[in-house]
Amino acid sequence: MKHTRLFVIAALALFAAAVLAQSGTVNQRLEAAIKLWKEDKKTEATSALEGLVKDAPDNADVLQWLGYVYLQQDRAQDAIPHLEKAATLAPKSVEIKSNLGAAYLAVKDYDKALRAFGDVVVAQPSFFEAWYNIGNIRLKQGENDKAIQAYEKALAIRPSDPFAKNNLGAAYTNKGNNEKAAALFAAASDAKPDRASFAQNAGLAYLRCGKPREAIPYLERADKIQPNDSDTIAGLAQAYAATGSPAKAMTMLTQAASRAPGDAVLWYNLGVLYGKQNSWSDAAACYEKALAITPDDTDALLNLGLAQFNMGHYADAETSFTKLLGLKDSTDARLNLAATKAKLDKLPEAVPLWKDVLQKLPARHDVRLSLANALYQLNDLDGARFHYKQVLLANPKNAEALNGLGLLAYKANNMAEAEKQFRAAIAADENFAQPYNNLACVLERNNKKAEAIKMLKKALAIDPDFADAKRNLDRLKSIGS
Repeated sequence: MKHTRLFVIAALALFAAAVLAQSGTVNQRLEAAIKLWKEDKKTEATSALEGLVKDAPDNADVLQWLGYVYLQQDRAQDAIPHLEKAATLAPKSVEIKSNLGAAYLAVKDYDKALRAFGDVVVAQPSFFEAWYNIGNIRLKQGENDKAIQAYEKALAIRPSDPFAKNNLGAAYTNKGNNEKAAALFAAASDAKPDRASFAQNAGLAYLRCGKPREAIPYLERADKIQPNDSDTIAGLAQAYAATGSPAKAMTMLTQAASRAPGDAVLWYNLGVLYGKQNSWSDAAACYEKALAITPDDTDALLNLGLAQFNMGHYADAETSFTKLLGLKDSTDARLNLAATKAKLDKLPEAVPLWKDVLQKLPARHDVRLSLANALYQLNDLDGARFHYKQVLLANPKNAEALNGLGLLAYKANNMAEAEKQFRAAIAADENFAQPYNNLACVLERNNKKAEAIKMLKKALAIDPDFADAKRNLDRLKSIGS
């Protein structure tokens, strides 16, 4: 009987609150509606407040509460007119302005939200939530310096808040300050170790800093909280590989990819790991799986082309780089495609690609040398000479350019100039094999066979697979027998 009577009393109390919310003075009805809300009677509270607004349309407290209740039920659009009217009726209320700012933020009206939160911090500079939300808006707008200022204001009020620290870390990440970002993400994760995103942010930031050992505990924490997240797994694999555990990294990525064969990120990162081991066919297979899922992934397409190039599959690489250039007009895409066309003996198609790059980046002397060498092979000797000399204007001791001028002199039958340039190339870089071979050819023309043989042996000591030097050495030896 005791339990029954208590139940009846409780039921009567709730009934009384519901009745009072529909009758009595405005304040009594408001207090009753608030009581219903706090007792998790959301439908009844909302209905009571909606009725109360009809009867008291100019009561700021009633309008504020209905706006707040709508906001808490993800009905920001419904909340805004009531909160705007409440703010007009009570312009000094920071609570109303704060809720209005939150409603504007929820509907992505960032300018109005900033004005509302700005009014709050002017009236009450110690209002943490307003500074925090100003930071969030600035971060969304890409105004990282202003976001940093706002988050720092928030943290001056509440120094241990992990959410403000995490978002401040995001702003520093956007500015490229990964060291500071990593420290903030780590502090956020340590303060709230059950939040997977904070731990992941810390681990990935440490990786960007080149600190894989520091990254591992945070990425392991993230993986424990939220297993099988592809970004976490990829980061962990990278950290394991960088700290001397490539087998562990490979196992982790392989297992993850088998569990989630539709996850392109996992296949991409597995391809990267195979590439680091020079397992190019396995790398290519992984990139192809990633591209089957996300066909326009330019990073995967670039790496697939590089893997195909390293395997000597130049026609396939040409296809990959051509597609890449169609998706993303980048210097890397042009240079890789040019290098591939050169391997396919398509120098006339490679030349305009190198010229396009030089038009935008005239200081890329490595590209200028590739262009000069190609022009030499295409018998555009004036063009080759121009580009070799342009390189030498910037770097008078560039061995490849000196060697190029030597080849031009040799072709013009100017043996004295050729010898001078080849010897200058050797002096500039004694580990560059080609001028030794070329100098040997000049020496042979000058009947200095013994010295020529000596030069060819030096070339082969530098590059044992140098086919021209081998052939010339064998020929000179056979002449002497």
